[in-house]
Amino acid sequence: MSNTKKYDTAVVVAVQSTDNAKSRLSSGLSPFHRRNLVLSMLEDLLIAVREVHNGPLVIVTESSEYAEIGERFGADIIFDDGKGFKEAAETAILHISNNDLSDSIIILPGDLPQAQSSDLNTILEILSSPESNVLALSASEDGGTTALGIKPYATFSPQFGPDSASKHRVEANRNAMRIIELSLNSFKIDVDTIDDLMLIENTVGRQTRKALSTLTFENSISARRSFRGIIGPPLEKSDIEELVSLAMTAPAPHHTTPWRFVVIDSKNRLDLAENMGLKWRKDLQEDGTTNDVIQKALENSKQRIMTAPTLLLGCLVADGLNTYADTARAEAEWGLAQHSFGAALENLLLAAHTRDYGAYWISAPLYAQEAVRDSLDLDDAWQPQAFVAIGRKTLDYKPFERPPPDISNNLIWR
Repeated sequence: MSNTKKYDTAVVVAVQSTDNAKSRLSSGLSPFHRRNLVLSMLEDLLIAVREVHNGPLVIVTESSEYAEIGERFGADIIFDDGKGFKEAAETAILHISNNDLSDSIIILPGDLPQAQSSDLNTILEILSSPESNVLALSASEDGGTTALGIKPYATFSPQFGPDSASKHRVEANRNAMRIIELSLNSFKIDVDTIDDLMLIENTVGRQTRKALSTLTFENSISARRSFRGIIGPPLEKSDIEELVSLAMTAPAPHHTTPWRFVVIDSKNRLDLAENMGLKWRKDLQEDGTTNDVIQKALENSKQRIMTAPTLLLGCLVADGLNTYADTARAEAEWGLAQHSFGAALENLLLAAHTRDYGAYWISAPLYAQEAVRDSLDLDDAWQPQAFVAIGRKTLDYKPFERPPPDISNNLIWR
């Protein structure tokens, strides 16, 4: 970039392996998300560094997993034993001294994804001035050190750890260095906890935003529940159209769009519920279900249809599907369409969840397709699959708890 300078100062970034880094985040993050976040935070920091500095850059780590990112940003990868930030800084200082890379250094932790190049440039300008025996110190809000500029560094012993900012001041005084206290907005917090992430989520770099977006999306998947405690008013027309548009981004066979949706007006629901009830009653009677159980089931079904603030019907059509003379392939082809409807249904339910609507799926139309078509005057080609009831969440409804899935019976390896 046009503002990048060839500073003599060596920039040091210390980062642990993704297995060990950010251990205080492990209770809230899966191994994948923790690794993704560590790599993303490091990349955003390196981007900020390279926006203002194309001189020596050193990454200190115990892990070879940073080799690719080091190569992309023109950094030397120096390996240590992963004992801690203080030891990593000492390893970097020894490397820089032995290779005569610079007489001044900036030491940074790898967890500053919100770092701004302008704040980094402030430190670089201090160290590039004629003045020697200077310490540029950026202290975090908890008394740690988020950035440390040292010139010269030959006799300086880094003091990273608890209350490191105070210890660095003591060490600077021991070396008769002038201390320049820096108040840099983008260096006030380093990321140790989920709360730290929440404090800076609006200021982090692009890669960390992507990592957080992935985390938020997957949290939405795991947090979604069928939410039956819903109240009106009905959703706005634009909301419904947006939800259906998101549903229709689902995969489908042969690049088709076999889904059809119906917004069911309240005036049509009584006939719909009663006609479906007649079909269900007949089925239950043939199953030998007692009349009291049948009556309760029909009343519950009718109540859900009548009271849903917004009631959508999803249907399938055969448009664009392949036709086969043999039954096996014809059934498989229709199975593809049903798979696609399930994906569209999940898209719709997830989208409703992320908008903080309550929503749930009602499978009854699949068992009473003719009754549904007749009640709503639908084309015979439309095959009803499911209702989705959507509304605002009531405060007193608690969805069923769902324990973390035990995949031991659901996943095998061959």
